[in-house]
Amino acid sequence: MPRTFLIVSLIALLLAGCTTPLRSGDGGATVSNSDAALDGRLLRCSALGAKAQDDPDCVAAFSEARSRILPIAPEK
Repeated sequence: MPRTFLIVSLIALLLAGCTTPLRSGDGGATVSNSDAALDGRLLRCSALGAKAQDDPDCVAAFSEARSRILPIAPEK
């Protein structure tokens, strides 16, 4: 009997732990205005297709996105 109670209690605690939120707050990442603006520019450029290569704003947006993903390492 005590062993059964122990097993049932352990299962109840495990289930309660699985339903408890691990963090508090809004839970979402914040996006800055510059990130949203760049995303909008990149979406417009992707809609242009091959013509984006000749669009100066798209060339600048691609360059900015590239520098955010692959920052230039400082020279030694």
